[in-house]
Amino acid sequence: MQISSNLFYSQASARMNALSDRATTLQTQIATGKRVLSPTDDAVATQKIAQFDRQDAADGVYKTNLSLAGSLIGQADSALSSMATQVQRAIELTTKAGNGTLTDANRKTIAEELDSVLGTLVTLANSNDARGQPLFGTAAGMAAVEKGAAGYTFPPTVVSEIPIADGQTIQATESAKRVFQIGDPVTGTNTLDVLATLTAALRDGGDVTGAVGEALDKLKTGNEQIATVQASLGVRATRIEMQQALQTTAANDRASLRSDIEDVDITSAITEMQQIMTVLQATQASFTKLSGLSLFDYLK
Repeated sequence: MQISSNLFYSQASARMNALSDRATTLQTQIATGKRVLSPTDDAVATQKIAQFDRQDAADGVYKTNLSLAGSLIGQADSALSSMATQVQRAIELTTKAGNGTLTDANRKTIAEELDSVLGTLVTLANSNDARGQPLFGTAAGMAAVEKGAAGYTFPPTVVSEIPIADGQTIQATESAKRVFQIGDPVTGTNTLDVLATLTAALRDGGDVTGAVGEALDKLKTGNEQIATVQASLGVRATRIEMQQALQTTAANDRASLRSDIEDVDITSAITEMQQIMTVLQATQASFTKLSGLSLFDYLK
């Protein structure tokens, strides 16, 4: 069987190019630590990696949202704790005002202290969150509590839901109306109006037994309402912590699966690289030697 020079050179060149290309691929894999460098390397793996990328991107958004929701809940809880302290102080002052030995002047002094409590509660209710928006108000920037001729009012509040996972949202704040509501939302009253009514009665003087007794009962209910809202926020804070833990676990699982699909076995790649370089060097040496032979060399 006769082999032409062209065929000899062609086959040798193809063999060395294939070895060289494989060596280059292995060098890149070793340098990057990745087995899949392009879609042509492994179409199925590339598709799975792209899916992991989409999930990681979505989780990045959810991670930010969870952090924001946790921050807002923490801020709201802190404000509610301060409110509870103020209402408890109001209960103490109201109880003191019911003392029959006090004079009208004494009760006016108590009224001034209750006014301070009332002002603090309104300030806390109208505080801003980490985004600069009303903590207990609306995203439009309206104050959570307003004072009108008929008493304290609460502009309609739509508390936004924050997405924290696929198909899951969480309410990170509360409306001021729910915080201060006492009794039925329509026929009931609120803690702020109770304090305003009580301070007016204490300034008017005279027999305040009825006003004090009524205010005391309502303030205790108002304090319980704040505690109820705080408990609700606590449940949501726990849910956020659980979701963050689940997200971390899912991210770690994805990273492990991705590594199995995408990463190269460095030891195997180095071993194969050494083998290929040995074969390539031998092939090049053989080609150089054979290509230098002539018919006279064969006749010797």
